[in-house]
Amino acid sequence: MTTTPPRPVVVGHDGTYASSGALRFAIGEARRSEAPLRVVHAMPLQTSAFLDLPVLAEELDAERQQVEATLGAEVARLADDVEVQVVTCHGAPAPVLLGAADDARLLVIGRENRTGLRRFLGGATTQDVAAHAHAPLAVVPEGWRDGHTSRQRVVVALKAPAHSTELLGAAFRRAEQSGGALRVVHAWEPDDRVDGHRPDGWTPQALLVERAAASIDDLLRPWRRAYPGVVVNVEVHLGDPRADLLEESAAADLLVLLRGEAPLLGPHLGGVLRPLLHAADCPVLVVPATHAELPPLDLELEREGTLLR
Repeated sequence: MTTTPPRPVVVGHDGTYASSGALRFAIGEARRSEAPLRVVHAMPLQTSAFLDLPVLAEELDAERQQVEATLGAEVARLADDVEVQVVTCHGAPAPVLLGAADDARLLVIGRENRTGLRRFLGGATTQDVAAHAHAPLAVVPEGWRDGHTSRQRVVVALKAPAHSTELLGAAFRRAEQSGGALRVVHAWEPDDRVDGHRPDGWTPQALLVERAAASIDDLLRPWRRAYPGVVVNVEVHLGDPRADLLEESAAADLLVLLRGEAPLLGPHLGGVLRPLLHAADCPVLVVPATHAELPPLDLELEREGTLLR
């Protein structure tokens, strides 16, 4: 009987301190999932008509070996209990990372700190990877230490019922693994058409919030049964979801969001996910929407009487 090897956790490392948080986060994920760790370093190739390519190739190969040895030593110091592979590839960071993560269970990158002209000329690696990664993607702030200051909370941003199966599945699994509570947040900006007061003292906005909370509770009912050990809190209110989730990230270990798809444009980050990738106080887990028809969770629970995670 042949067994399928576990899919790796893939982490991008640019050789600087900016990648340290991503590396620690990826090591923690590899340990939790008992998966191998693949450390990927992109080496952009600077070409010119005046370069002697054969000599250049030899020099690049020597640089590649040095980078692999340095990264291998760093990872071995932090995670001698994890199976590690160090890969260096010539090319721009975004395509190199996406190519190396074809078989990944999770792709991890550090938050990009370049701004202004440098970011314009070099490209926006974080956004490019977040928009096109097939695997879930974790974007980690510089210097993040997994478990060092645990806040015991995972926050998931629930925008709509569509694709909630993959989004909530990722959030509940992560909360169960970490032993923390799960906070389900749904926020939207009010519509002027429903702004106003009724004679008896309640407002249409309050009624909308109440009905939205009830619908979310219904949506969460099978998930609560599947994960009885996870404490779940629901927060529904009117307001700017970007500001709301940014505030939530200050008290969370992980912020989980869905990467949606536009009918004509395909995968897109949207006006909420994009700024949070660069400003959240905790790692952001981006869950890609899938085209697959996922069965309702109740059917998954009943299949052969076994809980399927």
